Amino acid sequence: MSIIIRTDVTAVKLCENYVFAGIGSTAHIFDKESTKLIYKIHALRGQKIYGFVSAKCEGKIVVFGGKQFTVIASRTDEESTVFERLFEPVTCDDWLHSAVWINDNIVALLTAHNVVQKWSTRSPFLISESHSEDNSILYSGLLVRLQDADDILVLAGTVYSEVIVHRLGGKALHHLRGHRGVIFSISYSQQKELIVTTSDDRSVRIWHITNKFNYTKNSKMYWDNAEVVCLNDIYGHSARVMRNCITEHLIVSVGEDSAICYWDLKGNLVRKVITHQNGCIWSVDADNENLVTGGGDGGIIIHPLSVSSYSDQNEILNIGVVIPKKIYFTARRNIVVLNEANELIYYDFITKSKMIYKLNHESTYKMLSMSSCKQVIAVADMNGKLDVFIENCKDSAYLQNVINTELEIGKILSVHWSGNRHLVISTENGTITVLASKDNKTEAIANFVIPTCKEKWLTAAAIDLVQNVFVVGDRCGNIHVYYKGQKNPIKTFRSVHGRYGPTSINIKENEIISTGRDGTIKQFYISKDLSEVKYMNCRELEFKWLEKFLDKNENIICGFQEKVFVVYDIKSNSKLLEVPCGGGHRSWDAVRYIEKNNGKYEEVIKLIYLQNKDIHLCTFEMSKLVSRNIVNGSHAKQINCLKSYKPDLDQSSTFYISGGEDTTLRISSLNTQMEFKDEIVFKQLSSIRTLKVYQLEDNKVLVISAGGRAQICVKTITYERKGEVKPRAEIIIDYLLKGLDKERTVNQNWRNSSVDFDPETRIMDIDLMKLNDRAFLFFAGCSDAYLRVFLLTLESKTEFKSITELKHKTCILKTNFIKFNNKSFVVTCTTRGEIIFWDITITPDIANLEIKAIFTTTSNKSGINSFDSQLLSESHILIATGGDDNSIHLIVLQATIQDNMGNITEINVLHTWNTDKYHCSQITGLLLLDDILVTAGIDQRVTICKWRVNDGGIFCEFLSQAYSDVADIQGMDLIKNDLDTVTVSVFGNGFEVITLEKDSAR
Repeated sequence: MSIIIRTDVTAVKLCENYVFAGIGSTAHIFDKESTKLIYKIHALRGQKIYGFVSAKCEGKIVVFGGKQFTVIASRTDEESTVFERLFEPVTCDDWLHSAVWINDNIVALLTAHNVVQKWSTRSPFLISESHSEDNSILYSGLLVRLQDADDILVLAGTVYSEVIVHRLGGKALHHLRGHRGVIFSISYSQQKELIVTTSDDRSVRIWHITNKFNYTKNSKMYWDNAEVVCLNDIYGHSARVMRNCITEHLIVSVGEDSAICYWDLKGNLVRKVITHQNGCIWSVDADNENLVTGGGDGGIIIHPLSVSSYSDQNEILNIGVVIPKKIYFTARRNIVVLNEANELIYYDFITKSKMIYKLNHESTYKMLSMSSCKQVIAVADMNGKLDVFIENCKDSAYLQNVINTELEIGKILSVHWSGNRHLVISTENGTITVLASKDNKTEAIANFVIPTCKEKWLTAAAIDLVQNVFVVGDRCGNIHVYYKGQKNPIKTFRSVHGRYGPTSINIKENEIISTGRDGTIKQFYISKDLSEVKYMNCRELEFKWLEKFLDKNENIICGFQEKVFVVYDIKSNSKLLEVPCGGGHRSWDAVRYIEKNNGKYEEVIKLIYLQNKDIHLCTFEMSKLVSRNIVNGSHAKQINCLKSYKPDLDQSSTFYISGGEDTTLRISSLNTQMEFKDEIVFKQLSSIRTLKVYQLEDNKVLVISAGGRAQICVKTITYERKGEVKPRAEIIIDYLLKGLDKERTVNQNWRNSSVDFDPETRIMDIDLMKLNDRAFLFFAGCSDAYLRVFLLTLESKTEFKSITELKHKTCILKTNFIKFNNKSFVVTCTTRGEIIFWDITITPDIANLEIKAIFTTTSNKSGINSFDSQLLSESHILIATGGDDNSIHLIVLQATIQDNMGNITEINVLHTWNTDKYHCSQITGLLLLDDILVTAGIDQRVTICKWRVNDGGIFCEFLSQAYSDVADIQGMDLIKNDLDTVTVSVFGNGFEVITLEKDSAR
């Protein structure tokens, strides 16, 4: 039984108030408004769903995919709508591409050899078959019911780059030629007389249907006398175009490049949106208001169609400001402008009036800073002249100058508000002065010193008054943490945000969150007693200039991607806004707020910026622009490794730690309502091949991930209860076997530099051996045939160093640490089907660790992809392997002991058993559980067997087999092993959690 499935969404359908989605062989039905899952129906059997076609009455929907189809019907009870499958899926003799309802009880299906079959849906049976004269192999197709009784128009997209149009059983009426690749999708609009086709040549073609006779549309005579001409051949995608649909005013196409292209009916590109985390978009559908897409990241997103035609309220404010230099929004959403004429202008949008405040500053360079509440404005110059204004937030709007003073602190280089009351000023000698207001004057409440660096001035600041902690960032990218009363920092993090420094710093509970122009969000942990201040983790976004968060929950961030202003949603990994404005070097500001409009609460974002001495104001109503996630996406490419973990704080919640080809390591949560979402996302240099999870303490685990570029990353994940259980991550080690390119070429110039012809080593598998509570031996099997051993020490200063390297013949695919007869072994499996036992001898000096191969045997004929073991007795062990040769091997090994010290002199094979009957492709997952063997393979089969060992040998009995909807299964992880059932997760192109009955065969 499948508990949860996360894989490609290959079909979507908008039907009244519901969204139907085909995820694997299961139909998921969601409420369109609330986006909540209402029903989950296992529609097909071992086939992915590729289409939903609704009938005009009776609430029936035919579901098809692969060679199967069935019908889902809805009925309304007193309180709710119930969906049910009417009959077991029917298996046809060919692949299905399209379906159409003939009447309430008959459906027509188009097969891959251009055959139209009519089926009764009452008690499903084949009524008739209609063969076309052209039986070309089809990659796509569309059936259109004509007005004449029982007649059907067939649009067949062939492998030969053309669309053949014919009526049921008749000759070809039209050949639509022009594509230079197979046809992937066809859509048709009777009202607009348009056909739209897409292909793997990256093009979209719009075909117009004309008829010089005034025949009724969709009649036989209309199509017999029609002319179909190509209206436009359009390109907007950078990869294959998978699907398209036609709406009232638009043509929408989606493809493998993650792009949604909105075209007008003449073929002009109106808008292009990148979504689904750069994964392929497999399916699309639309109604009059919304567009829904399903992607290769397992996500389902509903988009407002208004996004294609919505134009922001962009205006140039002509308020008579001479050469504006600095500009900000205020708390009342008015603006303040600092100009070159030594004036501060306050403009009221409601009264359309402005107030001018003359500044008495001698220095031409002035700094303008706005408090976080946007009510307090500070204007300072380099000579120390300071003015502070407060906006009146009641009654009429105006500014009041509350402080007008001269500061005797030296040449001022930067001014930043920290919170609403404290002004942080840095001067040329590297001194930081924190000012607070007292009546109409200022007083210094703290003084600090910036450590030696090239540019001693600040770019961001934050204060925690509860702990008396001050956090600042300097121009060299360093972040300094100070405690009130101490001039020097208690902690400095060097080069955190590159040469431009952090752009914002926020302190939230025991976390410090900073952003920078290096495209990263950094998190730091600070304990309540200040005994521990440490760097935790980093998140890298897809644009470089991150400026600030627009919400209190740190989910909406704004910044710049070259010349474009960007608003980005961190939770959904999607861009909300893109505004070409010239770049972030100009003065600008943005605010986000909620306002009531026509009885509804509307989210609004406003952007103001200076360009060519003009003040530009942009206003965006987000409901017309922002897409909603029905299902949150995750990995956009293949998952190579996955481990599950249930924290002691809440056993009802499950966390999945996974890594894949998209170079991300994700910690994702699944709650009791089956809501799945990514909690933390890490980025590595290359694909993540393997990971190991080891529990250090209650609710704290060690996570080690490795893969391409021979990169090893070590993190700790601590689970805390903050309403819900949430993970907190800390990066411990980021290690590269050969170092960065810069480290490799240090002290080299072009004359003495050498070319490294050895490609980057890939770490294939890892395992751990615990030495004590804070030290571990780390074993890595590598693609260059080396078994590498490292020492990991988790002390106050964490260390990760290489101990030794052991050369083997071929690439090592699996690495496992086992204890056998009180001895420690590392078992490696190779691409030649060899199993090697390496004896580990721990010496007082760990650097002289002794490892030697004492036993080698061959099980599989080729690479071993999966391995597990189980102790039978002190001297006997059972090992199991599965490999590329589709075979499972069980081997009982017997150890020969020489003396009382337990030294093993010899390991012999006692019994063997193997079979290649349970899978028809590579076996990639294998688990030995008590007397149960569970295997999984590329063929998407999950097999459960019962094994036993006695003096007569090994006996293995097949129990049952389940089918997974996950394609290209790369492995399997145990979630739960009960008395009667075993629950596992299989992963590859997505992941699925499956519960298997141990006694199902009986």
